[in-house]
Amino acid sequence: MQQINFSKFRKRDPAPSRFRYKFSRWMLSPLIKKAVLYALPLFIIASPFLIYFQDQKNKEQAQEIAFDLYRKIIERPEFMLDALSIEGASDSLNTEIRNILGLNFPVSSFDLNLADLRELVLSLPPVEIAETHIKGGGILHIKVNEKTPALLLKKEMGFTVLSAHGDYIRSVSSREHFSNLPVITGVGAETAASQATAILKVIDKKLSQVRGLVFVGHRRWNIIMTSGQIIMLPENNPEQAIQKILILDKAEQILSRQIAVFDFRLPSRITLRVPTANYGQTNSEIIGVRN
Repeated sequence: MQQINFSKFRKRDPAPSRFRYKFSRWMLSPLIKKAVLYALPLFIIASPFLIYFQDQKNKEQAQEIAFDLYRKIIERPEFMLDALSIEGASDSLNTEIRNILGLNFPVSSFDLNLADLRELVLSLPPVEIAETHIKGGGILHIKVNEKTPALLLKKEMGFTVLSAHGDYIRSVSSREHFSNLPVITGVGAETAASQATAILKVIDKKLSQVRGLVFVGHRRWNIIMTSGQIIMLPENNPEQAIQKILILDKAEQILSRQIAVFDFRLPSRITLRVPTANYGQTNSEIIGVRN
């Protein structure tokens, strides 16, 4: 009779080894679980693509395919612009806007940045306000408010067209297209353009023989008449001095007299300089007129 060995039926210890315990705990950590569930499958899927794109030719071919697909989408008829319309601009400004934008139609609306186009239009000196929109029918619409030319600044070479506040608009070689604008000159005249505008507004058509204004000493204006007469205005409240000139001219017709200079620099004392011929030269006598 064979003896039975009961050691074979001894129960094994269910507790895991230290290594298996640490390994199972490590596998249950959140980072490893996500890596196994998500990163590993993604890596297995992406590996063929990574191997494929290691070849530069394959990479360039894939880029060409993607670019062609992108162009086919953005160049669909509903996304294409065929014309540019500009509202509120003169003929010369219209040409300047078209030149600075440099658009070749048809062009996809995805290829245009409306904010950048607006900034380009605003960079033109004659433009005060600009708006850019895409209208139905494939039209890029630009609406502008153009600065109003108000003054003509005489330079050594040519003229500069200014707004009523002295903003630069454009340079011109002659007065041919701006003969209706009053002329100002003098060093720093553009910085006091607002005051010149106020003076000219007071003058209006009451002094029809005004040739222009000269800015003197960076602080005040002289009125130059077509007859060569000079009206020297004070630094402060020049409009009030003009009102006095108009009153005197209405009462005494002083502007029609042989007077070279009307000095109104001192509000309380008006000085008139009368030209007198002496030894073949023209001198001046000073006549004081109290207010």
